[in-house]
Amino acid sequence: MQSTSKYICATILIAAIVAIANANSSRTCYSCSGADCGRTTKSVTVQCFDSLDYCVTIFDKFNVVQKGCSINLPIELRQRCDANTAECHKCNTDRCNNLGQANFMCLECDSEKNADCANNPTAIAATRCSAPTAPNSYCYVKSANNVVSRGCATNIADQESCLKDANCMLCLAGDITNCNSVNIGDMSAAQRTLALNSKFLFNLQGKK
Repeated sequence: MQSTSKYICATILIAAIVAIANANSSRTCYSCSGADCGRTTKSVTVQCFDSLDYCVTIFDKFNVVQKGCSINLPIELRQRCDANTAECHKCNTDRCNNLGQANFMCLECDSEKNADCANNPTAIAATRCSAPTAPNSYCYVKSANNVVSRGCATNIADQESCLKDANCMLCLAGDITNCNSVNIGDMSAAQRTLALNSKFLFNLQGKK
């Protein structure tokens, strides 16, 4: 009887140690669902229960619909990850699920630091943008005071600021590869107007 009690106690102790070890080694992921994923002032993290679990971001095209630990995903969303689609970003380090959809890539540069940004943008490799909080995912190119800058416009404030600036243009990353590689500094007013009406999109309520 005494040996049985010792065995039970030992089993409980081992289980407790394993649980603590799992808790200490498990991932910490950004977490949100639905509209909360679009709130820039709300950044929530969760610790995954299983040490083998990983962080995920789920997209509807380019729009973030859920972040968290994979084990907590609804079945219909987890299927996107199981199928390795572009609408699921999986990663295995703490708080790593902060990137946008795999095809949300823009040139990111500043001509003060890299002359190619203004004169030879096609020589610069596009980089993956961070997860957007706006409904649409845009790249931008801006010219101001003889300085050209290019990058990702991931929140509504940045997108609206660009819309109000005659020397800033937005484009949808999913439509054209390296869409913000246009040389706006060399454009005339007429050419810029043509670019605005064709290659670039200025309606934030447009294609999603």
